[in-house]
Amino acid sequence: MNKSRVEAFVDAIIAIVLTVLILEIKVPEEPSLKLLFGEWQMAFSYLMTFILVMFSWYVQHEMFIAIKWINVGGFIGVCTWLFCLSFLPIATSFVGHFPEYWGAELVYVVTCLIWLFSARFMSYMLRRDNKDVKELDDFSERQAGKFMLISNLVWTLFAIVGLFFIPYVGLLTPLMTVLIQVLSNIIVKRRRATK
Repeated sequence: MNKSRVEAFVDAIIAIVLTVLILEIKVPEEPSLKLLFGEWQMAFSYLMTFILVMFSWYVQHEMFIAIKWINVGGFIGVCTWLFCLSFLPIATSFVGHFPEYWGAELVYVVTCLIWLFSARFMSYMLRRDNKDVKELDDFSERQAGKFMLISNLVWTLFAIVGLFFIPYVGLLTPLMTVLIQVLSNIIVKRRRATK
């Protein structure tokens, strides 16, 4: 399958998801800055999810530069990732409307974790389809390697326990995912440089 067609499809789905996300921030019924800024929880949850989606789009785009083709397995991986992505607006809206409710925070954290696993699955399937592309092994280790996965699992466990005591801790999951991703890149590059 032509990878540019899949890239265009992914870009379109991400654009739709981001549009649905922003539509959750409501304009007040009357002209009032107090009412407008009263939507800060929804705006904050939007910002966190926006950061996660855009950063992962960047990572996915970098992967697509390296691959040569997409077979059925890779397409299934991409579709799984997009399917999990499509649940982010619901989880974001839920936590944005009820940020101090532990259940909303839990749904948000678990949705982000499932999406992270789907990204790892997509990476695996695309690597399987492109075994002769050696850059993908390095890329995959940096972007979806053991350090990143274990660190995100540790953060998720911390966030799940913490959300019962500290409201909003679950909303920091996208920011932590991006920081862990950056750290993972630095660690893997340094490890390779010392070999």
